[in-house]
Amino acid sequence: MGSGIRAEVSLPTASPSPFDGVVDGSTPIYSVARSSSNGDPETVVLEFIADADLPVSEGVEVVFDYGAKAAYRFKVPRVEASPFAILDRHSVPVSETTIRDGRLVVTFHATDLPTLRSVLDEFRESCSDMQVLRLLQSSSTPEESDLVTVDRSELTERQREVLTAAYDAGYFDHPKGANAGEVAESLGIDRSTFSEHMAAAQRKLLSALLD
Repeated sequence: MGSGIRAEVSLPTASPSPFDGVVDGSTPIYSVARSSSNGDPETVVLEFIADADLPVSEGVEVVFDYGAKAAYRFKVPRVEASPFAILDRHSVPVSETTIRDGRLVVTFHATDLPTLRSVLDEFRESCSDMQVLRLLQSSSTPEESDLVTVDRSELTERQREVLTAAYDAGYFDHPKGANAGEVAESLGIDRSTFSEHMAAAQRKLLSALLD
């Protein structure tokens, strides 16, 4: 049995997504298929299913009419920072791609944690608004079986800002790269406010990890 991890990641429909400018993201899209254009590695062909009356940009054609639904197809230049190109570089096929609630949701299977981390790191480098929605590890995996999904949306924007600043400054390092007062000063807040945000954020994260 495999020891892989199923990951579901949410990204904006804006660039570097190939759907940038093609659809507005307000209508669900599913059954996304992707291939190269006549063997041309620099051009990508995408096809998807959506409502038959979906407003699309010029260059998107209807290739099959199901009645209430239709199959759409379009071509775009290959972009190295797109989520699909990133997965290609790691030899990780896309399991499922949809657009829902205005976000591009990509599901894939990583063979191990190092591969997963590498893919997620590249996603984050190309798009800071990347969100991990779900991680599911194979039940047969004897090692690293305590995988937990943390929903970062539970944190307020300010809590995330404080945590990020503290992490970047080395607040969590040993020995510390910066103390609470120094991080608070960099954020333009007093030490007590910094401590309140840190305590609230850590409580939420620990609740998810220890539940």
